[in-house]
Parts: sequence; structure tokens; C-alpha cells
Amino acid sequence: MKKYETLIREAIAALDRAYIPDPKGWRFGSAVLTSKGNIYSSGQYFSDTYSLTLHAEQAAMAHASAHGEHEVIAIASVGTDKPEAYCHPCGICKQLLYEKFLRYKKDIDVVMVNSEGKYVVKKISDVTPYPWP
Repeated sequence: MKKYETLIREAIAALDRAYIPDPKGWRFGSAVLTSKGNIYSSGQYFSDTYSLTLHAEQAAMAHASAHGEHEVIAIASVGTDKPEAYCHPCGICKQLLYEKFLRYKKDIDVVMVNSEGKYVVKKISDVTPYPWP
């Protein structure tokens, strides 16, 4: 699917913009595609408390919302923790994406990318088996 090439490139570029204290630490990048066709990306923003760390997916969604674009139609995620593995959003981020699906009635494409740029695409409804509510 060539339609996600730009989204994937932006997610990979966001790895370099992640805020982490250890330059050799794991990095995560994400990019969202909005219904208006714009892409917003971010890396994670680390907090020493861990619980206040913003995940890359959360930060990318917030970046889009800061521009008045709340409806997400696709999200790409990539990480450096397991280079060969396809990076998928954690449970918290899946829940946030699922809530957007419920709100806007559009099943979001979740583009899971590895560090080589290979990817798989699944719907948020397929990768969130037990959402709340």
C-alpha cells in the first residue's frame, strides 16, 4: 500500500525528535493522518516519573488536535526497542484511538512499522479486543 509511505516516513522521522534522557535509549515515533489529509507526528516525551511520559501516539494525536484536527483516519507507529518487530500502540493508546473510532464512526487504520520500514495494517477494532466502554 503506497498510500501510507508518507505517513510511515513521518513516523520514522519522529524517532529523532523523541525526548529521552539517554541518547541510546528506546525511541518511539508516530504519525497520524487526519480526515483533512494532513499528517502530524511526534516522538515520545519522557518523564522521570514514567507515569507522566507521553507516548508517541498520544503526542501525535495531541499535535493534530492542537491544529484543530481531531478526526484521525490512520496512525503509524515505529520503535527502536525491537527493530525487527512491527510496533503497535500500547493498550492506553489503543483505547484512545478506539474512542476516536466510536466518536467519528470511522475504523482507524493502524499501520505497524518495523525499523526497516516494513509494515502491516490492521483496523483499530481488530487490535483492540476488549475496549472500554
